[in-house]
Amino acid sequence: MQYLFDHTVLLQDTTRNNFGDISVYYDLKNQNYRSSQKAQRTTIAALEARGINYLTDKIVVSGRFSYAKSWEDSLAYFLGGLDDNRIPGYFYTPKAGKFERQTYDAQAQLGYKLDQHWQAGIQANYTHHWATRSVDPRMEHYSMKFLLKPSLSYVSGSQQHFSITGIWGYGKGRTDLSYKNQKLNQGISYPEYHYFSSFGYGSIKALDSASIQQYDRYRGLELAGTLNKPQWILYWSASYLQRKNENTNDVRHLQDYLVKQTFDLDQIAIDLLFRDKRVNGNLVRFRLTNESGQDGIYHKGSNYFLTRWNSSLLYSKAFSSLTSTPKEVGISIESLYDKRDDALTALAERSWIALSLPLSWTKIGQSNDRFRLQFTPSYRLKLTNSLQIPSGQLNSFTAGIAYPEFYYYDTNVLGIQTRLSYLTSKIWRTARTSFFVDFQFEASDNSSPKLMEGTTAFRGKNTNLRMGVNFYL
Repeated sequence: MQYLFDHTVLLQDTTRNNFGDISVYYDLKNQNYRSSQKAQRTTIAALEARGINYLTDKIVVSGRFSYAKSWEDSLAYFLGGLDDNRIPGYFYTPKAGKFERQTYDAQAQLGYKLDQHWQAGIQANYTHHWATRSVDPRMEHYSMKFLLKPSLSYVSGSQQHFSITGIWGYGKGRTDLSYKNQKLNQGISYPEYHYFSSFGYGSIKALDSASIQQYDRYRGLELAGTLNKPQWILYWSASYLQRKNENTNDVRHLQDYLVKQTFDLDQIAIDLLFRDKRVNGNLVRFRLTNESGQDGIYHKGSNYFLTRWNSSLLYSKAFSSLTSTPKEVGISIESLYDKRDDALTALAERSWIALSLPLSWTKIGQSNDRFRLQFTPSYRLKLTNSLQIPSGQLNSFTAGIAYPEFYYYDTNVLGIQTRLSYLTSKIWRTARTSFFVDFQFEASDNSSPKLMEGTTAFRGKNTNLRMGVNFYL
């Protein structure tokens, strides 16, 4: 079902049942193993809801909404909104502080069946983020993103589906900095309180303008469809999304509006899901994403280049599906390649591969109550990791961000995830209720030596505890 909400143009033909669920949860994260631009402690309270309703034989509507409030402690080297360090233009400071954030995310889709074979649809996505920091330099941040996705689909007589979707959108954001104690922003007595503007992977400017305006433009195309056979079904999608980012200190409608830096990011994504319809069937999912970007204007040409590959392959097999104790066994392989090249300052290149074994066991009671246990061990293996910084280019970014990132990727990680859930219909007659507890543990090895004295490696153990309840309507 998650795949269908990610590709809503396929909802019209895959199911004819109304569906809805609501999730409320509370997160407690402790990250000792991290990069320098991550918080050590994070607390999250969140609400998520989604649903689909077939109003008539021709009209279907679906939607998804989420709200999250988070509190972060001991976060340094980043003064901004949603974590998106692919985009080079942002503020940072070496001084760690406390952050408070709120994020709203909404998606709405309307589909209309034109005739027996053709159907049209429109989808809108909106994201709103607000953040503040309570330690000098203090920060106020606001950002929004809006996407519109019109689609046209064709369904053959044998229920094979093909759709084409256009993507159009825009975004904007603003980050303002200020000091309650002005002495911290003057002279060289308190360098850890000074802020910097990042224009790449090491290209910086100290005590730049105290305000950043960012404007985004989105254009893209998505193809999606299904191959529906008696014994199996294949969902597929391929998409291209272009993001053009402008970084400035001015409001866009000003007559003297000046762009300080641009960044063009291109993303190509492939997503395949194969599902066996037979009892004790198989499930296979493959995802591949490529991102490439480069900046412009600030250095009177391109200086910062980003190349990033993500891939994952999941295989899952069901057992004893018709008994009171169904089980699932799977294997998942994920890989990452990330290269960031700042021609004037630093070159970072890293890759890893991760293996996980998702296992689950369910006990179905006489009243159809369900107790489920999920257990997933994992191991991440470093493949390559290199950092090149020319002599004389050591600055607050390379020492405080680039080197800790090198140490972050220069390690192997053992992980364990467990989830306990209990599903019952005894509380509400019209809805099923599921209580769950999710616990994740990660441990990094500490064998790699430091490249440079005085730089920090954040190593150790991570824990993430999530408690919540789901309502299935």
